[in-house]
Amino acid sequence: MSGPILIDGAPVEADPRGPQAKLADLEELLRPMGRVLIGYSGGVDSALLVVATHRVLGADAIAVTADSESYAEGELELAAEVLRPFGIRHEVVRTGELDNPDYAANPVNRCYYCKSELFSHMTALAAELQVDNLLFGHNADDRGDYRPGATAAREFGVRAPLQEAGLTKRDVRELARRMGIPVWDRPALACLSSRFPYGTPVTREGLRRVDAAENRVRAEGFGSDVRVRHHDDVARIELPADDLARLLSDRSVRDRLRAALVDLGYARVTADLRGFRSGSLNEVLRSPGGDGEPAAAVRREASGLGLDPCECGEQGQILWMRLSEEAGDRLAQDSLRTALVSAGERAGARYIALDLTPAS
Repeated sequence: MSGPILIDGAPVEADPRGPQAKLADLEELLRPMGRVLIGYSGGVDSALLVVATHRVLGADAIAVTADSESYAEGELELAAEVLRPFGIRHEVVRTGELDNPDYAANPVNRCYYCKSELFSHMTALAAELQVDNLLFGHNADDRGDYRPGATAAREFGVRAPLQEAGLTKRDVRELARRMGIPVWDRPALACLSSRFPYGTPVTREGLRRVDAAENRVRAEGFGSDVRVRHHDDVARIELPADDLARLLSDRSVRDRLRAALVDLGYARVTADLRGFRSGSLNEVLRSPGGDGEPAAAVRREASGLGLDPCECGEQGQILWMRLSEEAGDRLAQDSLRTALVSAGERAGARYIALDLTPAS
């Protein structure tokens, strides 16, 4: 018997219903709910939930967005712009999760404190507006990921109708496309705090630095799937494979990004050789295994591939390597990156990255 189907990286059970049938089930769930508040981030999941609920409940569907310091500049304005053509009421609440030391300490359940902050504001607004139900946009695929925010939702009695109706991420995107929701193909959103490794305090200065760093990377023509992971004074840039290959093949881009991020306060600027993957900081929740000498393993692998000179070191959770400019150019080849990453992972490395400062 085959195992569970993988959709967007999360296992879900096979479901014979198509998106339209699931939408009909969603509408049946929504119809008796009365007046509702919907936690709305501007991403495709919550956007679909808001629009679908408005189609069923009309003016009794009210979207609520957090005005949070952990969101990138411009996200609140974009969220409002998405809803404007649909005529949906949109409330904004100012949240203060950074003032909570439990959140700012950045434990593995940081999202629990963030969602608790939002849901507490939504609960107060619900009392003021005589709202019957609170909703948020988790889909069926979210059951296969680490989601401490779902714990907060259960505690506050917040329902996830997309999940209840069995709508997967793929279903959500397809239905959003059909409904003319402009963010239907937008990459998954994540707050800026998700760029901080667990245990690294989340600060206002750090959030602004990350936001500025990601904007600077995008200014080089890279797409929306950009992450600058904030390892104290080390920046680890994650890009999709094609963008990563372009970065590694273009010395002038490497030089400009290194200089720009150093100006923002980073002492070391690196490019992750595995590239972009959503939720990469959750990888630390798994045991790394290996023999405990990843730097030596990567140095040997680099030497065997003719990537000398090679300097390797470990800083925090990152194994970084510094290569000559010529060797850095060669890392545009996926096979070379894969070989180095595999060598590091076998030895127990968490993250394997190229230091954008070339070896002398």
